[in-house]
Amino acid sequence: MSKKIITEEQYLREMNRRLREHPDYVGGMEFLPHPPGAEGDSILGIAWAGIVFHQAYREVLDTMERDFEVAYPRLRF
Repeated sequence: MSKKIITEEQYLREMNRRLREHPDYVGGMEFLPHPPGAEGDSILGIAWAGIVFHQAYREVLDTMERDFEVAYPRLRF
């Protein structure tokens, strides 16, 4: 099965949707763009907020990696 290709912003939205649906979700848990305030092509990574790293984060990350690939913009020189 091939992975669906999505943007960084779509990836982040889907991660948070899955996190909120996780049975071990606790209020305040959230995936955030890194660096703080980054949007679109300026997102360099993902951070998390709320509880110190929780198993729910790991499980969501694992399913995201299995299901999606991030479409990175083409570099122009």
